[in-house]
Amino acid sequence: MAQTSTAITACDAGIWLDSAAGTLTDIGGSSNTLTINLDKETLGALRTYGSRWPTRYECGKDCSIDFRVVYSTSATEAFQLLKNWYNEADPGARSVKIYLPKYNVGNDYYSAEFRLQNLVIPTEAGSASPVMVSGKLLITGELTISTATT
Repeated sequence: MAQTSTAITACDAGIWLDSAAGTLTDIGGSSNTLTINLDKETLGALRTYGSRWPTRYECGKDCSIDFRVVYSTSATEAFQLLKNWYNEADPGARSVKIYLPKYNVGNDYYSAEFRLQNLVIPTEAGSASPVMVSGKLLITGELTISTATT
């Protein structure tokens, strides 16, 4: 098979997160790692006498997102949106939209409601590097995977 000529990079990925007011905000400029975990939640197996190999059945799906963002002070950047989300009395779910390889018509588009599971804020004395905050989002509802039309 010939080497692929259709591989993508994520250099210009479009990453959008709802603010508390429900306004989708581009957080790509203050994010540098995003891992979309697509899981099969339940895989059951059946093995009967006379069969050396199992038959597998599937049921549920799950999705989570692991991320790393820059600890910044701007209210419209990723960390402040996430920190404020965590700190709300009733934080609820928020929309996340991801475009790969970038925000263009025809590219892959992932969209769902998520809840914030955690934020991890590491600090190191003597480091001149920006603080990189990591965390996890857990889906609530269905993930839409489609082609961007707008």
